[in-house]
Amino acid sequence: MSAFNKYIQEQTNLLIKKANNLEKREQRVFVYNVTILTIYGFQVAVPVIISIFLGTFLDRIWDIPHLSWTLNCILIGFILGFYNANRWFYNAIELQKHKKHIRKQKK
Repeated sequence: MSAFNKYIQEQTNLLIKKANNLEKREQRVFVYNVTILTIYGFQVAVPVIISIFLGTFLDRIWDIPHLSWTLNCILIGFILGFYNANRWFYNAIELQKHKKHIRKQKK
């Protein structure tokens, strides 16, 4: 057996051990929850950041005394971000239900 094959075998065994460790319920739930919160946060933050840039650009082009394009765009960014994040969240829940249903049918 060559050194490369030994290295691959060691790395495979290491990955299997790590996968088995992640199978523990507490670790898996924690990682899943952190992932969900991170994705949810990014899906809200990205439209808000884009809307800030758009609002400041519009404020420079059309300077209307009693209207702040930036604040209006931030509000629209929050609405779009939360809508998108909630839509993604509910789709993820439906996908999990579908996977559980398929597992039950296989048994």
